[in-house]
Amino acid sequence: MADLELLDPIFLLDSREIYKPMAVRSIEQVPAAVIWPSGKRDPKAKLNSLPASGGRLDFPDHPEKQEERLEPKLGNVGYRRVVQGGGLSWAQYWLWYLYNPKNFVVAGEHEGDWEFVQVGYAGDQPVCMTASQHKSGGARMWWDVELRDGRPVIYVALGSHANYFKPVNEIPEVGDDGDGKGAVLDSMSWRTFGPWAQWKGRWGNSTGPGESPQSPGCQGDRWNHPERYHSKAAVEL
Repeated sequence: MADLELLDPIFLLDSREIYKPMAVRSIEQVPAAVIWPSGKRDPKAKLNSLPASGGRLDFPDHPEKQEERLEPKLGNVGYRRVVQGGGLSWAQYWLWYLYNPKNFVVAGEHEGDWEFVQVGYAGDQPVCMTASQHKSGGARMWWDVELRDGRPVIYVALGSHANYFKPVNEIPEVGDDGDGKGAVLDSMSWRTFGPWAQWKGRWGNSTGPGESPQSPGCQGDRWNHPERYHSKAAVEL
């Protein structure tokens, strides 16, 4: 696994997108407050001292202003790991966004956004890929994935940051658009996860249909059984 030569994905953002992936340290720089399960409120979140029992982060208003300020120094960062599952090695690429402004019928805008894609390898050969899309996902065999210089290409939907294998326009039920004509993220700084990846809290203070996301390590099959997540994902034509 240590010798696996990874084909890191290229992410193509929509031409109207204002939010980009950035380092999780951004929560300290915003700064986000922490609301403990007890209701106690700390005004400044620290990655190394998030409450073990859970809680929520709480971001200030006007996240677009924070994005404009923080993206130049904390942007172009993602988190990568390789895990085993179902006889394959899975290279997972997780992206953190400060905000999800997308509103649609089955969910809504919310603070914080964790998205990811994964590539399944049989030995050193990539064979399949999965992409997060809201509460579900899309899947393709490797020979159906668009490549640039051998690397897979992902189209990121405007606002929701759902990941697709091709440009999309008004996807039924969720209304996702992603023209792929915005920023090209082909030289991401891929970092390792810290203990915060298993934090029991929510990465934002949004509730209801647009609830803020759980930590990557608390997202069930996405983290613990990548092969199951892939098998349940809809094959994207």
